[in-house]
Amino acid sequence: MRADFAKADGLLIKPVDCPKLIGASRPAHWVIRASDLQATLTFLAKVFGMKVLRHEEYARPCAITCNGTYPTPWSKTMVGYGREDEYYCLEVTYNYGISEYPLSTGLAHVAVSVSNIAVTLEAAQAMGCSIDGDIITGPDGYRFRVLSQSTREEQFQYVAIHVTNGPRASAFYEQALGMQDMSSHFQQQVAGVAASAVMGYKPNLVPLVLIEDRLAGASKRTQTEGRNAIAVPGAALRALYLRVAEEQHGGSVLHAIREFNELPEIRRSRGLPPMPCSPPPDQYLRDLRADPASAPPMGTLTVAIVTDVDGYEICLVSKEAYDSAVARAYTPDKEIDWAWRHDAASGKRTPLPDYELACV
Repeated sequence: MRADFAKADGLLIKPVDCPKLIGASRPAHWVIRASDLQATLTFLAKVFGMKVLRHEEYARPCAITCNGTYPTPWSKTMVGYGREDEYYCLEVTYNYGISEYPLSTGLAHVAVSVSNIAVTLEAAQAMGCSIDGDIITGPDGYRFRVLSQSTREEQFQYVAIHVTNGPRASAFYEQALGMQDMSSHFQQQVAGVAASAVMGYKPNLVPLVLIEDRLAGASKRTQTEGRNAIAVPGAALRALYLRVAEEQHGGSVLHAIREFNELPEIRRSRGLPPMPCSPPPDQYLRDLRADPASAPPMGTLTVAIVTDVDGYEICLVSKEAYDSAVARAYTPDKEIDWAWRHDAASGKRTPLPDYELACV
């Protein structure tokens, strides 16, 4: 099946199933929905001190359903504490014309460290948020756990989801996506949480906490659960995709692997002009073979959308091109054009105000 797969999808980069290369992957962000974008951004800013990292408007639905399955114009706002190529963040998607989302039963909470828990809880209470211990329920029912400031540079501590079977879910993330159980590194952060496993790539990154809950885990995934995005070295991405496509470890393919900025050979085969690619593909592959973890960037943005054994969506995006693209798109001081959005919501859509990055 591997040969057929490569031929059918025109892959010119051989999938590299290398633990060292896969281990260089980085959890990038989690997608959430907003029925009122301004309310969600205000909540995240006033309660958690997050800032807008970039904002993009789209006239058409995303071909790989970044905005869910809604056939509407939409927007994407990346929110967090630092550049997307260096820190974890949230992707807040807004679908024009959608005023309500079903409550999530699968996404348990997002844990964030703050300098002063009492001040954070007071800010949430002042905004009318529901508070239960260290859990704040924000707009659209999303739950955030507040933790004390840790020694980690990253303020996002983990994302917790409900799974039907803990060992089965952790086996998928380990065997299909190459994660490791990081429980020993996150004992303080997950204290008080009935975690089956803490799955991740490195202790300084944001892990996925699996909470076994047969009732919530067995529930059908909704649009509100959003999507987990992981930046994976390009050659390793193809290897992980094959693992899922060949159904070796459960899960399934939601959107087949695709190229956004193709290699010269692919573009020539499609009658397209060449795009800058540095270093050249042959040099990239030589460096990759010599030291998989330190391969230099290349100009191919590869994306595949898969699901885990419980139906949670996972976006696998090639780390080299993605990190370069989001670094260039980083615009933390730019204001969102709320007047333009108001007109767009009323049906008066003028030309889009910003350049659109690929939907990742």
